[in-house]
Amino acid sequence: MQKRPTLHDVAKEAGVSHMTVSRVLRQEGGVREETRAKVEEAIAKTGYRPDPALSALAAYRNQGSMQGEGSTLAFLDCDKSTFSQEVFEGVQTEARLHGYMTEIHKLPPSIVGQKKMNHVLFNRGVRGLLFGPSDDELEFRGWDWPNYASVSLGALQHRPVMHAVAMNYFDGAFSGCRMLQQQGCKRIGFAIEPKLEARTNHQWLGGYAAAMSCQKLRIYRGTWPAGPTFKRWVTREKLDGLLAIQAGLSDQLTSHKTTIVLLNDYDSKQLDRMTHLRLDRARLGAEGVRFLHHLLLRREYGIPEQPHTVALRGSWVIR
Repeated sequence: MQKRPTLHDVAKEAGVSHMTVSRVLRQEGGVREETRAKVEEAIAKTGYRPDPALSALAAYRNQGSMQGEGSTLAFLDCDKSTFSQEVFEGVQTEARLHGYMTEIHKLPPSIVGQKKMNHVLFNRGVRGLLFGPSDDELEFRGWDWPNYASVSLGALQHRPVMHAVAMNYFDGAFSGCRMLQQQGCKRIGFAIEPKLEARTNHQWLGGYAAAMSCQKLRIYRGTWPAGPTFKRWVTREKLDGLLAIQAGLSDQLTSHKTTIVLLNDYDSKQLDRMTHLRLDRARLGAEGVRFLHHLLLRREYGIPEQPHTVALRGSWVIR
């Protein structure tokens, strides 16, 4: 049987001390980025994986935790989409660095189903929950929140409102609008379906308004899906730039010289020829694990009185 790689094997491969490897695994400061990169490369090369039970014991040794408790994280898949699967891949990779095992479960839609899952996960020692992305605002029911640390991944402020990791929507709209202005656009519009824009807590709209400063705001308030009403609005406003999230709007503008910038990459249609903001979906999952890890170390269980959101900046793909 092949010997399991140890922390000392990683240290030898990276050419650093085992304490440096330990600091990298615990995401501590004081380690140069070049050294951190070498250690992470050595981890991948050796196939090193911390023992989850020992990790949990180390985290809780002064708090009377039972062996193995807290060593597994549960990812609750809310929509079974490709997007969520890519987020989960990021969860798995980051969790492995921290010594956690991961499980993925489809979120039961009923309160009875969620109560049953709550009972099963708790009795198996799961204390960290990651709720995956969803297109709809959900109410999570049947969970004994004081027994868990939890983080929501994505835009929505589900009920109950918990800590979250999401894209920095304000910055995306602000920088997208400024990009159009730098390209010479003078009449920039904003066309995002209200129920989708509201999911960001109106940060998209706020970023657009901030970038436009004292200029007139041109916001499409017509019907969705966009059709003739949208085309008439573009003509009336004489738009030369547009912030949107649906690539299909370009089909409505064949007779207009309007530059469209997409504020996300969720709509895969025509992305190869449209400037859009991209967020690494695996990064969303990884940041969620980092957030959850610190909650678990501090045993900050329950729904927070003041939920905090980690906002991730996307990267522009210029077309």
